[in-house]
Amino acid sequence: MGTSPESLLLSLARICASATSGTRLLAEAADPLTQLAGVPANELLAGTAEIEDETVEIALSLVDQALARLDAESALRDLNARIDNAQQLANMGDYDWHIATDTNRWSDQLFRIYGHEPQAFEPNYEKFLSFIHPHDRDRITAIHQHAYSTGEPYEMIERIVRPDGEVRYLSSNGQVITDDNGKPVRMRGTCIDITDRVLAEQEREAQASRAQEEQVRRRAALEINDNVVQGLTAAIYALEMDDAESSGTFLRRTLNSARQMITDLVAPLDGDELNPGDLVRTRPSSLDEA
Repeated sequence: MGTSPESLLLSLARICASATSGTRLLAEAADPLTQLAGVPANELLAGTAEIEDETVEIALSLVDQALARLDAESALRDLNARIDNAQQLANMGDYDWHIATDTNRWSDQLFRIYGHEPQAFEPNYEKFLSFIHPHDRDRITAIHQHAYSTGEPYEMIERIVRPDGEVRYLSSNGQVITDDNGKPVRMRGTCIDITDRVLAEQEREAQASRAQEEQVRRRAALEINDNVVQGLTAAIYALEMDDAESSGTFLRRTLNSARQMITDLVAPLDGDELNPGDLVRTRPSSLDEA
């Protein structure tokens, strides 16, 4: 409004003084109060013959109304500021989509989540979809259509693409508001940016996968050492001792162990057991000279 409590008190003093100095000063003093309180000046000045006796009472009433309105506006501004601050801390925004007019009210933080300045554009449904990751659009549209047709609340996780190309993950929920006839008129809800949580979970899964792969490699190395390397070493010792029979035995055991290791490592493959001939080479391998 632009009217301060100090100016209201000054106007009150001038109105009180007008009781002895005439209605011209009254009209001048009443103007800011009547604008704020919504009372026409001509009503305030009606009946000038009796205005002197009623001036203070009218002025006090106007000031009470004006101050009450200022208090309400101040409380509303404070509430909005607290809500915006809470949403920034939680990295959460809210929306309220009026279906018939395709107008959508986004909170300031929701604009920030999408990578834009608060209230930078009109977020209609087409604009909203343009921010959704291309691979998620059909799924998100289907969820909204289902909610519209059934009136059921909905939850979803979608990816959005910011203007700089960054992909963010949102956890969204909403409810359908209907009119007295049960027709959906609004869809409103909240969106929480869960990107950090999703990326952390992906990293944990990647680390677990790498750790599992490392365990498989270590186990395979131990089995190769125990079943192949030592078997070949024993066969060589037997040959050096001119014990061809023992050397052959070691070689056959080693070959069987190697075959079993291969079976354990590659079967089942995509749900299929390893069959004879699956590991046959298209051309022979070669061994480098020792």
